[in-house]
Amino acid sequence: MSLLPVLLLSTLVVYPSSEVLLMPTLTVEPSGRQVYTEDTVSLACQLPGLSGLGWQFYWHKDRQDTGPVEQMWGRVGGGAVYQLWRASVTHTGQYWCRAGRGQPVFYTQYSQAVFVNVIELFTSVTLSASPSTVVKEGGAFNLTCEAQLSNCKLSQHHGNHSLHSHPDPDRNWTTVVVTFSFLRDGWPVARDSVSGMYSVARASSCHMGTYSCVARAGRARRSSQEISITLDMWQLRARGQGELQCNECSTIQGPK
Repeated sequence: MSLLPVLLLSTLVVYPSSEVLLMPTLTVEPSGRQVYTEDTVSLACQLPGLSGLGWQFYWHKDRQDTGPVEQMWGRVGGGAVYQLWRASVTHTGQYWCRAGRGQPVFYTQYSQAVFVNVIELFTSVTLSASPSTVVKEGGAFNLTCEAQLSNCKLSQHHGNHSLHSHPDPDRNWTTVVVTFSFLRDGWPVARDSVSGMYSVARASSCHMGTYSCVARAGRARRSSQEISITLDMWQLRARGQGELQCNECSTIQGPK
C-alpha cells in the first residue's frame, strides 16, 4: 500500500501595510452639551482619506469583545453614522467603532473610545394648588407646575422658564425653553404655558376634577402627580344648593 503525499494548501491574504494600520475616527453629535433622554445622538465612524464604499462599519458599546450593537455598509464620502433617534438612559456608555472588508474579513483597528452620557432632563415634576384643593363656589384657585431638572439651573425671565445646562464649566450655557400643559380628568385645559401656572378666577362645578401637568423641553417630557380639586361641601349644604351651574369652563381639543 503506497502512501500518497498530502499537500496542504493555505491561502494567504496580504493586505497593504497602510490598511493594517487603519484606525477610524469616531465623533459624537451633539457635542459640547449634556445629552438628555429623547435627544437624537449621532455616532459617526470615518476612515480618514478613504471612501466608505466596500467597507462595513461596526459599533461596540462598553466592551470590544462582544458583538456590535450596530453595523452597516459605508457610503460615498467615507464612513457611516449610527443614530440613536430617541436616546434613553440605557444608551449611556463607552463606544468604539471599526470597519471591515474582504473575505475573510480584514478589520481595521478600533477607534478611540467616546463616552455618551444620557440623563433624564426632568428628575421630578410637581403640581400644587393654592390656596387649597377645596374651593368655594365663585372662589379662585391657582395650580402651579414645578420641574426639577438634572445638571441644570432654572431661571425665570418675564414669565418664561428657561433651562440652562452646563455639563462642562469651560463651555457656554445651552438654553432650552420649558413649557407646561395642564390637564383635568385627562383632557387638556391649558397647553404650552411658559409661566407654569393655571388660574381659575371664579370656580364652578365643571372646574372640579383630577388635575395633572406635563413639563416639556424639546422632545423630553414628564408628568406630575395627580391632585383633586373639589367644591366646599359645607358651603353647598349651608346654601341648600344641590347643583351649581358651570361658568365658562371648557377643555382644549386635540393631543395632550
